[in-house]
Amino acid sequence: MSRIHTAFEENLSKGDGSFIAYVCAGDPDVQFTVEQAVKLSEAGADVLELGLPFSDPVADGPVIQSAMNRALSGGFSTEDVFRVLRSVRGRGVDRPIVIMTYYNPVLQYGPEKFCKAAAEAGADGLLVVDLPPEESAELDSLASSFGLDVIRLVAPSTSSQRLDEVLPRASGFVYAVSVAGITGARLELATSAGELVRRTTARTRLPVALGFGISTPEHVRLALSMGAAGVVEGSGLIATYSAALQERERALDNVERHARAMKHATLGGIVSEAPAQR
Repeated sequence: MSRIHTAFEENLSKGDGSFIAYVCAGDPDVQFTVEQAVKLSEAGADVLELGLPFSDPVADGPVIQSAMNRALSGGFSTEDVFRVLRSVRGRGVDRPIVIMTYYNPVLQYGPEKFCKAAAEAGADGLLVVDLPPEESAELDSLASSFGLDVIRLVAPSTSSQRLDEVLPRASGFVYAVSVAGITGARLELATSAGELVRRTTARTRLPVALGFGISTPEHVRLALSMGAAGVVEGSGLIATYSAALQERERALDNVERHARAMKHATLGGIVSEAPAQR
C-alpha cells in the first residue's frame, strides 16, 4: 500500500477517521505556506493536500479563489509548488502530501516532468480535478511510474455505472464530493452525501474521504457516521487565517487551533458497521 492508504488504514485500525487539510500553496507567500504545513502536521492532520494556484479554478468557491489570486498576485508559479514541498519535507513533515491541481499547469509544465518533479520533491499523490479518467491514461501511467497515487473525485451525480468505471482507476483514497457545485464551507452537509459514501464504499476497498462543505467538528463526526474514512477541509481552514494575515503568528495559531479541533473530532469516530474500508 502507498503511504496515503497506509495512513488511513492505521487510523481505521484504531477506530479513528483521517483529517485531510488543504493548503493553497503560495497564499500569501511561500514562507507562510511552509509554516502552515508544519503547523497542520503538528496539529495532527493525517494528509496534506497542497493546492497549486490556477487562474481559472472552476471547481473552487470564492474563499479558495481568493487564496489562489493572492498567491498568483505574489508571483507564485508551478515551480514554486515543488520548492514548497522540498521545504516542508526539510522541516521534518512526514505526512503524506497530495498535489491538487487543474490539468493546464501540468500540461504546460510537461506531464512527465511534472510527475518527476513532484515525486522528487516529496509528493505522494496527485489530484487533477478537471481531468476525466477517459483522458488521463498518460498521466496515470506517468504518476504510477514515479510512485504517485492518483486520487479520483466522485459526486452525488456520479451514477453507479460511472462509479464502476472510475473507482478501479483510483489509488490512495477516493475523494467524495458532498454536493454538486463548488468548494466552500456550508452550514449543513447534504443528505445526498451519505448515499454517495454508501454507494462508493460498496464498490471499492480504498478509503473514502468526504469533502466540500466540511468546516466544523460536527461536520467531521457526521461524515464519519455516514461511513466515510475521513474528511477534507479547505475553505474553512483558509477562513481561519485569511482575515489575520497582517499578524502572521496569530494567523498560524488560528490554523493550528482549528486543525486540532477537527482532528480531535475524528478520534473514535469510525462506525463499526460502516462498509468495506477495513
